[in-house]
Amino acid sequence: AVVSTQSTGTSATPMVEARKLILRHLKGKYLVGHDLQNDFQALNFKPHPALVKDTSKCIALRHLAGLDVKRKPSLRLLTRLIRGKDIQSASHCSIEDARAAMALFKAAEDNWEDQTNPFLDDSYWAHLT
Repeated sequence: AVVSTQSTGTSATPMVEARKLILRHLKGKYLVGHDLQNDFQALNFKPHPALVKDTSKCIALRHLAGLDVKRKPSLRLLTRLIRGKDIQSASHCSIEDARAAMALFKAAEDNWEDQTNPFLDDSYWAHLT
């Protein structure tokens, strides 16, 4: 069902129905993106951790970018340092963000599984020695 909104006069799918459609499409799929926790929270969705490829948590990307492994970098910074491209310069575009996150995932895909947990990286603990 589609409803017309009074403020804009445009058509929109009600949130409950949109959520059901989105969750149906996401179920059992790999999910690639940057800093996805807020998106998952908004949808009240808890995907299996093995299916989530969050570029904000990937230590291999921080190494590729030459960044401190303890700090979570922005999508914009990672994309500039690793891909040599500027994004989000004029305005925020979710399609541009999705493409950038996928390109970053592909750049680190071979080292993904053993690098996403910061506690597994020796440099995380360097300050204790």
